Amino acid sequence: MMKTLTTSLLLGTTLISGCAIKLVQPHDAQLYQSTEQFYKQAATLLLKGERASPVNVPQLAVMPTEQARQHPGHYSHFQADYDSLLIESNALILRSLANSRQISATGMQIHAKAERLLSRKLSTECDKLQHDFPDADLTTRNYIDLQCLVSKWQNDHARSREQILPALTWQTRQQILFGGMLAIQSAEASKQHPAGEL
Repeated sequence: MMKTLTTSLLLGTTLISGCAIKLVQPHDAQLYQSTEQFYKQAATLLLKGERASPVNVPQLAVMPTEQARQHPGHYSHFQADYDSLLIESNALILRSLANSRQISATGMQIHAKAERLLSRKLSTECDKLQHDFPDADLTTRNYIDLQCLVSKWQNDHARSREQILPALTWQTRQQILFGGMLAIQSAEASKQHPAGEL
């Protein structure tokens, strides 16, 4: 179980050696429930995307542009869902910061920088965001990764061929989401019953 606490869970961000990182903050039942709700919302979006999308890339290659804009897998049909997930992930970050008592100067800096990156659609700079705030605990880092992941998905969809993704991309996203959320929830649940306690 502790292995899940030693690495960043969603994007594989490596931790800078030598930095002291708080691994544990108190268990928060509301954060646990909110994370579960986030998973349900994200999984619903991914299932919707898979069902609406063509099976493979060659099908996209022969699709006329006008037809693509009307296609149920087009980015325009998902933008509001992505935006909603970004808002929800932001709420998770804020809750996590409050739990770690870092809603002070450091917490506000983390939040402000995350907002700037997302508003400029710079999800590729998320690794840098992690390194810029070495005092953030791992729980907060995991939620920042989660927000960056959603932002990356949104950007990839908006920039994809004809703004439509193949079904395989949605399936891959489901696997990443499930694995990441399982690790986050397992880490959170382990705080209720630390090793050796029943």
